[in-house]
Amino acid sequence: MSAVLKTLTILATGVALAAPAAAASRHDGIWSVTTFAEDGRCDKNFDFKLKVKDGKVTYAGFWPVTATGGVSRLGIVRMTLVRGTRRVIATGLVEGDAASGDWTSPKPKCSGSWFAKRA
Repeated sequence: MSAVLKTLTILATGVALAAPAAAASRHDGIWSVTTFAEDGRCDKNFDFKLKVKDGKVTYAGFWPVTATGGVSRLGIVRMTLVRGTRRVIATGLVEGDAASGDWTSPKPKCSGSWFAKRA
């Protein structure tokens, strides 16, 4: 698995979405996420799914990834994705059935952007 996929997997696993809010149900559902590596030692882009329920984010795929964080009632996303020892931190904004933002990974040191749409 490439460093970018590992980073994105970590992002999905530990992507820290904005503090979850129980009333954030309008953002609930399955989201298809695509990542774009833009800087650093990550050389691949990833596609994966996340689930939002009551504003809390979880990983909805097959990799051994843990996603934590959430989406606020205003649509602010803060999440962390973790896979093994790799961690990705993502932030962004939901607007309707689409969301986008940025992600960073301390190891390998890289960063990029992400886009999601309601599945």
